[in-house]
Amino acid sequence: MKKNQYLRLLGSLFLVLAILISTSMTVYAQQPIKLRCYYHTSPVGGQALFYHEWIKRVEEATKGRLDIVFYPGASLGPPMEAYKMIESGAVDMGCVIVGFFPGRFPLTDVVQLPFLGLPSAVVGSRVYWDLYEKFPEFRKEYQNVKVLILYSDAPTPIGSNKAIRAAEDVKGLKIRALSGSPNEMLKALGGSPVLMPPGEIYTSMERNVIDGWMISWEACMGNRLQEVTKYFTTANMYQPALTFLMNESVWRKLPPDIQKIIDQHSGAAGAEFFGKGFDRANKEGIEMVQKMKGKEIIPLKPEQVKKWTEICKPIWNKWTADMEAKGLPGKAVLSETQKLVVKYTKQYHP
Repeated sequence: MKKNQYLRLLGSLFLVLAILISTSMTVYAQQPIKLRCYYHTSPVGGQALFYHEWIKRVEEATKGRLDIVFYPGASLGPPMEAYKMIESGAVDMGCVIVGFFPGRFPLTDVVQLPFLGLPSAVVGSRVYWDLYEKFPEFRKEYQNVKVLILYSDAPTPIGSNKAIRAAEDVKGLKIRALSGSPNEMLKALGGSPVLMPPGEIYTSMERNVIDGWMISWEACMGNRLQEVTKYFTTANMYQPALTFLMNESVWRKLPPDIQKIIDQHSGAAGAEFFGKGFDRANKEGIEMVQKMKGKEIIPLKPEQVKKWTEICKPIWNKWTADMEAKGLPGKAVLSETQKLVVKYTKQYHP
């Protein structure tokens, strides 16, 4: 082969190779970044729906560069291990229920204090986020993870098959509730709190393992608890605190522009979005039960609300004393919480 022909052939081969490399790099660059999102309960409940909506908004804002795969039903592990799974990287991001980790989030438990006066999930969620931003001791409870959204539910009902119309009616009942202040509230009323994942409540009620439950209206619907529950006692009792977290290492590896997009949908904006999502879902849950035959929603009478509040007041005092004894600003956090409840109640419920 002549030298010129050889050089032309070699040049052609290099050109083909360059095109192949360029094409493969383009295809590779177009592959979205996959993230695994853990979720602890029903894929059809209201909370799952607003997680889906948040994921959709973020994916669209990144123009498809993120592919967030949602894993509901605790399919990747039990909710009691959710924080560890996110921290270790076993999952990339997910929902963590504060009440499944006794002693892990001492200051955060202020959001769950009984009869705090929170009228809705959006108010509770904004209060929660503001406390996180204001107090470094609060932020310290979320070390080694990227905090996306901190949010709370609205005050939960007590579902039971015995009518609860007074404080005395709780005595001796085994009721599913989260750890921390919810536990203390039931103990103060003479009940026996039981910690269990949402997915186990239905069969536990069906088999009379427990007498009742405390969980949101949306989770009630998502787990079909209305099918095995007759009475629903309501008051501004307590509200679960929840978190949406991400693995810190995974976060750091994301491109800066994608980090910026996620941040825009998180923080205070995310707290409002999730809070309003809970409020819509809870409203739908209440309306569904109201239409069912043989079910009774029991709003506590004002005198009973006053009595329950007085019974639970020592829980506030004990929480504050415990925080101060640990060198944490319990008094300041509780005082700020009360101010924020007033502020956001005026904003969202004028």
